[in-house]
Amino acid sequence: MPELPKESPCHDHVIGLLEQRIDQLYRDGKAIVDRYWKVIYAMENKLPGWESKCRLQIRCIVKGNSIRADWTEIKWYGSSSKGDRNSIRRQIIKPKGSYGYTLSKLKTLAPEWAKEIVEETETQLVGVRREASHLVKAIMYIKHARTAFSEDISVEAGDVP
Repeated sequence: MPELPKESPCHDHVIGLLEQRIDQLYRDGKAIVDRYWKVIYAMENKLPGWESKCRLQIRCIVKGNSIRADWTEIKWYGSSSKGDRNSIRRQIIKPKGSYGYTLSKLKTLAPEWAKEIVEETETQLVGVRREASHLVKAIMYIKHARTAFSEDISVEAGDVP
């Protein structure tokens, strides 16, 4: 029987390549979100009053190897004439098992002028979320393979797992 190599640097190399792709996806997601905000701010500056502001906010964050692109709704309460107008941020729930939010739900929360950019943004982010999810799973499987390889080497050497 051929002798197995004692170490396997390929696992770590592949994980590094996948992490580089996740970094690129995060930059892509951040650029999509930045474009959304650029359009929203430009329109809001043209329109008077808080009533014409968009109630949808989006952010793209990375934690470890996970990328999140989450929508939130801003709800206003209090009286603007009394000077006690405040906002509450409420997270919008994505359907279970889905990479994207329900467009009809997002569009009901957006003013007419923002519906197109909301749809464009969400449609682009679905691809980022989907690929990132698969990459994270791939990293987990490669880590399991690396562990299995290490255990096989230990058994070959006569160690008890």
